[in-house]
Amino acid sequence: MKNYKLLVFVVISVIILSSCNIYHISVPEDKACFHFEMVEIGGIKQAIMIKGDNKNNPVILYLHGGPGFPLFPFEPTETIMKQLEKNYNIVYWEQRGTGKSWSRRLSSKNMNVEQFVQDTKEVIEYTQKITGVDKVFIWGHSWGSSIGALFASRYPEYLHAYISTGQSVNPLKNERLSYEFVYDKAVKENRHSVLRQLSKIDTTAATYKLEDALLIRKWVYRFGGVVRKTNQEKTYINYEEIAAILTASEYSILDRLSMLIYPYYSAQKLWSEIKNINLMEQAKEIDVPVYFIVGRYDYIVSHILAEKYFNILDAPRGKELIWFENSAHRPFTEESEKFLEVMNKKILIEVLARSN
Repeated sequence: MKNYKLLVFVVISVIILSSCNIYHISVPEDKACFHFEMVEIGGIKQAIMIKGDNKNNPVILYLHGGPGFPLFPFEPTETIMKQLEKNYNIVYWEQRGTGKSWSRRLSSKNMNVEQFVQDTKEVIEYTQKITGVDKVFIWGHSWGSSIGALFASRYPEYLHAYISTGQSVNPLKNERLSYEFVYDKAVKENRHSVLRQLSKIDTTAATYKLEDALLIRKWVYRFGGVVRKTNQEKTYINYEEIAAILTASEYSILDRLSMLIYPYYSAQKLWSEIKNINLMEQAKEIDVPVYFIVGRYDYIVSHILAEKYFNILDAPRGKELIWFENSAHRPFTEESEKFLEVMNKKILIEVLARSN
């Protein structure tokens, strides 16, 4: 039955892919601020879209997770992002190796953390040119929060503030905590098959592989450590999200094929470096206002490490950790009303009041 479902899915996918070999970026009539361009960033063409309801609104750069999680089928269509676009002009950027920013000409030697930090700088400089602003907000999510914190610690002059959801701190330690979360759940629920899978995994740096991490993340997801509010065990493969990729008008047939064939391209290329990230050593100070938005039940990117990092972080212009008590890894969708209130009525007002 599983193989039959997979076959049906593949056939449908091929039909969808073969039906469209171009991409189309539609200009929304209700957006006063809209810009899309394939921009040369760090030596390669990368996709940048800017959307907002008012050209005079402040600008926020969204750093997506993954690495390599495709952007356009999800965030721009989310109700939460459309609501944010009323108060911010949002810069949606697909990082190198992701979605429309993937290319066969992409050099493996440039798939490194430092290059992503420098790409961020170039994206902001491009945004400054297009929008006319001097500074932007950064909102980094998950993997994007690692790049965001590193950037903010080194280039505060570009920023109004640094905001994170699912703040990643030390990925290797995080993986160990995720392992422990899954192990404890499996023991409690007598999930012997899960325990057998875990027994084959060694989370020490030298032996821990991306495949191990993906297996653990599957069970973190199913046990509610990614999305808290669920009445049943979450399935790991979300066919609705895959269908969204296949049907998103922003992607050409080559974009879609690359995402289906190379879903973990970025993660594979960056894996050895990801395991060496430690923001407690690499980003000890951030000289702009800092806001950590943390889900109490986030076990895919540990809320425990996020709190520890927050406590030792030197933030001369102020810092605040905001707990979302009914969320895991995605507080912006799990508690969207509270998130919008924090972004629009708290952070925006506080930061702009200080700058004035």
